[in-house]
Amino acid sequence: MKINKAILLHISMAILATLLLTLPPFINSLYTPLNFQPLIKSMEGTRKVQAEKIATISHALKGNAIFFLGASEVATSENEHFAVYNFFNTKLHHPTVAYGDSYVDNMTQLALLTRFKQDLSPKTKLVLLIAPDSFYFEGIPPTIFADHFPDAIFKPLMSDKTMLPILSNYLTHIDPQDVDHLTFSQMHIFGWHFHIIWREIKYQFSSFCELIRDYYLSLAHIRHSESQPWPVLNNSWQNIDWNAQLQQAQQLNRARHESAATLWMDKEVFDDVKTADEWYPTPPSQQEMQAFTAMIKLLHERQVNVVVIIDPLNPWALKHTEKFKTTDRYIQATLKKYNTPYFDMYNHSYQEGWNWDRLHPTELAWVAMDRFIAEAFNK
Repeated sequence: MKINKAILLHISMAILATLLLTLPPFINSLYTPLNFQPLIKSMEGTRKVQAEKIATISHALKGNAIFFLGASEVATSENEHFAVYNFFNTKLHHPTVAYGDSYVDNMTQLALLTRFKQDLSPKTKLVLLIAPDSFYFEGIPPTIFADHFPDAIFKPLMSDKTMLPILSNYLTHIDPQDVDHLTFSQMHIFGWHFHIIWREIKYQFSSFCELIRDYYLSLAHIRHSESQPWPVLNNSWQNIDWNAQLQQAQQLNRARHESAATLWMDKEVFDDVKTADEWYPTPPSQQEMQAFTAMIKLLHERQVNVVVIIDPLNPWALKHTEKFKTTDRYIQATLKKYNTPYFDMYNHSYQEGWNWDRLHPTELAWVAMDRFIAEAFNK
């Protein structure tokens, strides 16, 4: 009996110690300071990390920064001097927040903007980077979906009449074998599978442990905080020498060793692929087109100060890029219908050196985008 009491006492003390250790990080996660994050690749992270990202996006969309929304072109450009969120923050000293990663399609962009619909107004300065190839996606991979649609984003969308059928259709048409993890809210639509439930339990437990770890590492000053205060808003950009910026970009681009022999891709990229590729023999997805239209319509209704950039495709590294013209004409027609200014780099004469592979922009292409954005928002 004495042994049982001792064991019970030790168990009780262990539970109490655990509660005492977990309570401070949990309380701390409820406090969300406003930090400046120039690049957000997804909504992945602990509860606290997600809350900080949401606060950053919300504050930016209220007119306190330019919000640049794209896909992998954003996430792969961290080291590009002229990438919009680098150039505007460091050269023009105008707060700029960029969001985007691989497979961010029209549905994902529409969902994100719908989630922050109440923050959208004429004060908002929004740039949409659209790639014609994204209209050929048949739904984003479930792993990518999980990164961008945690419950903090997903749940509010379930009360939106536009997003509910889109997300419900997506969740009822994905293969359970492809699912990494879904939240319990998403399983309510997708269906209940033991192995997916178990994965979500493990994911949530791991996330909570990460929350605790991050709190104590920060408390012990073992992990340096990357948070930045929100910069002062600068609404005036005068006397920008764009020829000088272009010359600097050309100098930076020389290190890529691009030429006709490399299909105007970086030599390192060309050495891996060697030949031009052909994308998407199927027609564009009607769901992607409808999501794009709904997004532009939403921005028009909220009277958002928005401009659109249509990404260039490398015609040397891609076969039959003219097949994207039908989609491009659809994009243009939609933008004209809602009086949305745009810069169609796909439809312009292709500038050799605009892409470092088949799609992603180089310093040269970023300078062209920077100039368009600066002139659009500095009127």
